[in-house]
Amino acid sequence: MLLLSSVSLLLAGGSAAMSATNEAPSRTPQHWAFVPPMIAKTPSIKNQRWVRNEIDRFVLARLEKEGVEPSPEADRRTLIRRLSLDLIGLPPTPEQVRQFVEDCSLNAYVQLVDSLLASPHFGERWARHWLDLARYADTSGYQIDRPRPFAWLYRDWVIDALNDDLPFDQFTIEQLAGDLLPDATIEQKTAAGFHRLTLMNHEDGTDAEEFRCKAKVDRASTTGTVWLGLTVGCAECHNHKYDPISQREFYQLYAFFNNAQEVDIPAPHADDPARFERAKKAWNGEQSRLKTQLAELTQANDPKSADVKRQLARHRRTRPKNAEAKAESFLERTAPARANIHVRGDFLRKGEEVGTGTPGVLPPLKSRRADADRLDLARWLVAPENPLTARVAVNQVWQHLFGRGLVNTSEDFGTRGEAPSHPELLDWLACEFKSPLSLNVQRSTFNVQPAAPWSRKALIKLIVTSATYRQASRVRPELQSRDPQNLWLARQNRLRLESEIIRDISLAAGGLLNDDIGGPSFRPYLPEDVKKLGAAGAFTWTDTEGPEKYRRGLYIFAQRTVPYPASMTFDQADSSQSCTRRDRSNTPLQALTLLNHGLFVECAQSLGKRLVAMPQATTRARIARAFELCLCRPPTGQELARLEQLHRDQTRLPRSSTEAESLTALSQILLNLDEFMTRE
Repeated sequence: MLLLSSVSLLLAGGSAAMSATNEAPSRTPQHWAFVPPMIAKTPSIKNQRWVRNEIDRFVLARLEKEGVEPSPEADRRTLIRRLSLDLIGLPPTPEQVRQFVEDCSLNAYVQLVDSLLASPHFGERWARHWLDLARYADTSGYQIDRPRPFAWLYRDWVIDALNDDLPFDQFTIEQLAGDLLPDATIEQKTAAGFHRLTLMNHEDGTDAEEFRCKAKVDRASTTGTVWLGLTVGCAECHNHKYDPISQREFYQLYAFFNNAQEVDIPAPHADDPARFERAKKAWNGEQSRLKTQLAELTQANDPKSADVKRQLARHRRTRPKNAEAKAESFLERTAPARANIHVRGDFLRKGEEVGTGTPGVLPPLKSRRADADRLDLARWLVAPENPLTARVAVNQVWQHLFGRGLVNTSEDFGTRGEAPSHPELLDWLACEFKSPLSLNVQRSTFNVQPAAPWSRKALIKLIVTSATYRQASRVRPELQSRDPQNLWLARQNRLRLESEIIRDISLAAGGLLNDDIGGPSFRPYLPEDVKKLGAAGAFTWTDTEGPEKYRRGLYIFAQRTVPYPASMTFDQADSSQSCTRRDRSNTPLQALTLLNHGLFVECAQSLGKRLVAMPQATTRARIARAFELCLCRPPTGQELARLEQLHRDQTRLPRSSTEAESLTALSQILLNLDEFMTRE
């Protein structure tokens, strides 16, 4: 047994802490993730013609080592759909696809990327990824699942920050300590609501201190997961068994949040009710004018539509806020931050008192004064010498663009996590993300504009313009046994879309999508028996009517105790805890939902009406248009023949005697195709 224990410790990099004491484990940073990333020299390769930027050199070097050729580039229709779904979460219109396919200029692809990054819908798409990490919800959780009526103010801040490409270091600082910044704005205080998204128990008879402690444990753990990629929460009750994090160090992180008092602050533009109504009326008028102008320009395929779309996005951000709106934030107490170690994690058993601090295996924290606070912690996370934050951030971006991170265990960069598939590439991207100016000499070779430090959009552009990202996703049988999970990146990955995006593209295909950005959440239809599931009458759910119910899935009211069933069927994240990567499943229940759920049936009916409305069109022309709306491509001869036969069969049925009903049945087939809900 002693021999086995020693071997286990050695395999864990000598950092295991098996005892339940508070002494710090070994501080030797032997594990790769605790060593600062180095600016790796791009490797030498043979196939220079394939390379579009430095990313490709690292990937191709691995492929050449394995004796494998990269996949060919995907066709242009696949590329524009892939980019649109990845960057804004919406399908391109048939007109946009046609324009891109016919554009033979050398910079057509880069211009497409730039236009998508500039779209106000970019912030919505990437906000969903971040809100999973932030465990965003519109209610407090537990049995009395009380609504948080203005939680959406934080969500709006995230959307705006991403659209404005707020540098990731500032993005981090404002969310962890926006209230502590000098002359903090209301927006920065709203950003600090990141850690107000913890569960809160409002049930009578509960021990308030117990749940305050639970919230602070969650804040320390979530900070470690989101920015450090470490399972620091494992040290709540005892020293971490595998990583060099002691229980004492966990409560030193806990101490940063022990001094933060929860407060609600008046929302931006709060005003008296009469003035609010006048402002809202004026805002609605301008909104209608811009939307009408945008529709006319889009129909005329006028390039000015992009400018009007940006004007519309800016206008949406000025939406008047109700005078009663209050954002959730924090107020730092003046006393020095302190905390007690909880013996075996029991908040009633107070152990040694500790001050604020960070894990000793990482570079030391530099505080502004004797007692460090959350602002010091936030700045430490994004300090140049921190070896983890940039790696974790670029890995999250890579994961969203390839379906799998360079480190697959994006929540665990510790000794029990998976090693990176391309360690040199991960380090190169981390260095590039933090300080691109040091690499601009190399970047100039590929005619890439210099990027600002910590720019998320620049990082995304670098990745999606690579030949690696642009590969076809077709499975290669010759690599099935050698590289079944595509770790070598010899092709792109086919990805089942997330629940919100499946809903969004269905609405878009049906012409129902309300693409208004920001504002309060809405409540889609719920059956009466589902509404009764809220324990002890904890909430009321009134279905939203009118255009609001066709908004994007990002804005669905997130009730923690009764999550929206259709979203959960498609693997939506659990909003009770931070989620770094969603599950992807393919189940019979999903197929039944797409066929029978009222929303998806309505989308098929609306698409059928769009096809009927085509003046003097043949059945073949309508089928071709439906294909373009749903799949961004024309049908093959075989597909066209089978759908024409389906149309004829439907027309003969007594219950499908009208053209609209026949085309609705055809539309339902297209909206249920695997290709429709898959990002190639």
